[in-house]
Amino acid sequence: MAGSAFAADMPLKAPPPVLAYDWSGFYIGGVIGGGWTHTDSSDPGLGIIGTLLNVPVVQTTTGSSFIGGIEGGDRYQFGKLVIGWEADMVWGNTSDTSTTTFSPNGIPPGVFSLTRSLTTNEKWTGTATSTVGIAHDRWLVYGKAGVAWSKTDYTDNWSGNIVGIPFQAFSGTGTTSSSNQVGWTVGTGVEWAVWNNWSIKAEYDYLDFGNKNVAINGAILPGIANFPASFGLENTQHINQFKAGLNWHIAPNIW
Repeated sequence: MAGSAFAADMPLKAPPPVLAYDWSGFYIGGVIGGGWTHTDSSDPGLGIIGTLLNVPVVQTTTGSSFIGGIEGGDRYQFGKLVIGWEADMVWGNTSDTSTTTFSPNGIPPGVFSLTRSLTTNEKWTGTATSTVGIAHDRWLVYGKAGVAWSKTDYTDNWSGNIVGIPFQAFSGTGTTSSSNQVGWTVGTGVEWAVWNNWSIKAEYDYLDFGNKNVAINGAILPGIANFPASFGLENTQHINQFKAGLNWHIAPNIW
């Protein structure tokens, strides 16, 4: 009886503490989602000719498309604070055509008019960012900021009409490249470690490329005279992206 009473009075052994999920380490993954592009284009190189023709000061194109790509990065966790870096590459076909018709001041459209069809097609974007977040076990809320790149193709077609007789006035193409289409990006997201080394995420990113110039090379009166011509198109472009991703945490930090 004394032994039974002594055993009943013994303190219970506490269960081992549950370790919080550690977000430190390298990861790679894939993303899918949607992209929305807004581009304002102007023709400062036309100068007085543009003024006489009454060319619109700004012509806007907007487009949206499905996007998909890859990403990878590294993180280190200090308590609840998680810092790191991330790079991604996303492909899409965000294309749209904006069409506007105008006539020189004082001339009725039925006598003489011009119609411009400007097409933008954003092919891909890439980013390299620093990240910082707050972890709560298997949940991570984070923000990111850094450098962005993109490639956009342009098609610029001008047609005319003189007293009911149509003609092709100009046709040209141009493209930006990673060397001159450089901007900045910020974003935010939430990530959940669903199982062992796998996590899923939802993220929003804003990419801004400021004012960039692209050469439009083509011909005046194509099919008739084919006079070679090149014009400088000035563009202000920004992109919104919503992405869902799946990451595989492949290795711990080596330091």
